[in-house]
Amino acid sequence: MTQSPPPAGWYADPSTPQMLRYWSGSAWTEHTQPNPQVPQPPQPFAAAPPQTYAPAQTYAMASQRQVQVTRYNQRMANRVARRAHLSEPAVAVAFTYNNLATMLTFGVVEDIAKLIPTFGELLETALSLFSFYFHRILIVTDRRVYVYRDWPFHYPGKRLAVYDRGPGVVRMGSDSQGWWSRLIRRGQLTFQDGTVVYHSPWWIRRAHYIAQEGNIPPGA
Repeated sequence: MTQSPPPAGWYADPSTPQMLRYWSGSAWTEHTQPNPQVPQPPQPFAAAPPQTYAPAQTYAMASQRQVQVTRYNQRMANRVARRAHLSEPAVAVAFTYNNLATMLTFGVVEDIAKLIPTFGELLETALSLFSFYFHRILIVTDRRVYVYRDWPFHYPGKRLAVYDRGPGVVRMGSDSQGWWSRLIRRGQLTFQDGTVVYHSPWWIRRAHYIAQEGNIPPGA
């Protein structure tokens, strides 16, 4: 009887026992990390270089999740994934903008409108009907990350990009040294092919969900 291959996960690198290498379920990948069960060779002391700005967050090869995706976001992600006709279970969703200018223009106004009773809801609906062309929907499933153009009421339109989940797929934030740029770009999500979207300050934790889950390999 032919033995089935082991499931996807981190295993000791056959060529370097001090490292773990990610097994996709059918082949070894290029992703590695130190093996905590094997003593590592001592490293020569080197002073850390001075850091003058806060680097963008990558969440690459996270051994554990830093934030827990809420059940509400998971349910919403699956609802939007069904609208996009995806057969893969969804784990996170976020609603973003195509560039910084539209995020600052429409995102801030829509966020403020949420705080106004009754009239604010009508204003937010009117703005979403007017600005949907500039919206982007991000969906992370158990296998991939999808970027869609938005239709009114968060119905996915044209698929703009798709990425396999794994380390380095997306990073969050800005490496700019200016504090103002870092502040307004803290919801910036940059994908490995250069695609950039911007999340508004409201519910920015959803952007963290995308950055975290997108960089974690499937099955991890």
